[in-house]
Amino acid sequence: MKIQMHIIYILVGGVFLLSSATSMESNKENSDLELKLNEAASYIALRDTINLEVSEAPVAWHMDHIYLMVNQLHKALQYSDESNYQGDSNTTRDYVFTSYTLPRGKVTAPESVSPKGTITINTLQTHFDEAIATVEKLPTLAEKKHFNHPILGTMNRDETIKFLTIHTEHHLKIIRDILKEK
Repeated sequence: MKIQMHIIYILVGGVFLLSSATSMESNKENSDLELKLNEAASYIALRDTINLEVSEAPVAWHMDHIYLMVNQLHKALQYSDESNYQGDSNTTRDYVFTSYTLPRGKVTAPESVSPKGTITINTLQTHFDEAIATVEKLPTLAEKKHFNHPILGTMNRDETIKFLTIHTEHHLKIIRDILKEK
């Protein structure tokens, strides 16, 4: 009887550890994303900087695009029907997730996440505040909440958080390159 109970405790502990490890990975991506959003916000004083050798868009455009992506993808996940989720295989997504990079200049941002007109400090602050609040909400969504990326395929909640982290780093690299001395 004692041995059986001991085995049950070990099995329950193992299940707990596995679920904690999955949760920790999701939480790590989430904290990485929050750190990257804060880095983007740190460039506010340099928001009007342009370097045409790197990008036609100023730093502010990249900052706002980052925030809009986080906010829009949260909405897409939130309104998805998890009962319709079907994981799929996608070699391009596998490459992006393994290399942790997105190629530059290959994709144009969709209209819904493309900043328009003059991007004010107030706009950046509002979108940043919403994005930070959104990062806290992402892990609370059901795991099978999903969105369909036109190139990378269907991504569940955790894959979306990872994608957002990679996407944010992609635009931070562009911002850093814009700000490099010529």
